[in-house]
Amino acid sequence: MTRTLRSILVLAVVAIVACGATALWALQAQSSDFAFVPRAAQPTLGAVKLEGEKTPAPGSGRLYFTTVGVRHATVWETWFGVGDGGQLVPEHAVQPAGESDEERARLDTEAMGSSQDAAEVVGLRALGYQVTVTSTGVQIAGMDPDAPIAKDGGQLGDLILRAQSKQITTIDSLREVVATVGVKQSVSLGLHRDGKLLTIDTETIKGQGDRAILGILPAQASTVVSPRKVTYSVEGVGGPSAGLAFALQIYSAGKDYANLRGRRVAATGSLSMVGTVGPVGGVGEKAIGARRAGAELFLVPKANAAEARSVRVKGLTIVPVETFTDALRVLAATP
Repeated sequence: MTRTLRSILVLAVVAIVACGATALWALQAQSSDFAFVPRAAQPTLGAVKLEGEKTPAPGSGRLYFTTVGVRHATVWETWFGVGDGGQLVPEHAVQPAGESDEERARLDTEAMGSSQDAAEVVGLRALGYQVTVTSTGVQIAGMDPDAPIAKDGGQLGDLILRAQSKQITTIDSLREVVATVGVKQSVSLGLHRDGKLLTIDTETIKGQGDRAILGILPAQASTVVSPRKVTYSVEGVGGPSAGLAFALQIYSAGKDYANLRGRRVAATGSLSMVGTVGPVGGVGEKAIGARRAGAELFLVPKANAAEARSVRVKGLTIVPVETFTDALRVLAATP
């Protein structure tokens, strides 16, 4: 073997080893981006229980809520894409700057709780029950890391009960006080955190239209009193996207599942307490998961319909809805 050939072979081996090491590293190393991965939809029966509901008769149909596996993508996936019907999602679209994985998980848990409250209110009211909702404060569901409140002691999950010594029960009441204070002015906030009451002094900033804001994403905190108890047994799932499916389960249980007419129906969408269905993420992956669970009909927010249909899942009819009433009409009209 000539010296030139030997050198070429050595270089080839070194290149192969280097490529292999790089590939192994890329398969294991995490990137800053996220991967959305399809998961089979889960039955709402058992996850949501209406007090006094009957056991579904055989063949009466089944409802499902859809979920998406969310994890940090590997470097390999940022180069070549996410397999099994998944997609790569930029970090800023999932986790705002300055927010940790732990904070995101806590916000997802809180959003799940809010979706359950909304489902109880909407589902029971559709059944004709009187449900009382009392606003109790404004929760900090998101925060600009550069806003003064983030540096003055405010935390995600805090419940704002007072502002400038005035009681705060709704988002509108908080906005009114802040607007009165003005831009770049000191404001005192009374907070509830981990069972304790505390006060912080912070400063407003300028928002759109030169209005004064705190630099937070507010969420309405409420207590719900209803004549039929609703309980949830959901583990390992967060976020607001199961609201529509939960409300449909409550309503269907109250109707002894006759409204399903034997169909397998999946649903996704956030839900307000007045029954408005809002957009959610990962609808393409959820469509795949709905079909994997055997669903034939998939109810999605109108804003997400194009995304859900773009996946082209065979055997799954995708129907957009804007309200809970729309969803009930679809179930009543679809053969």
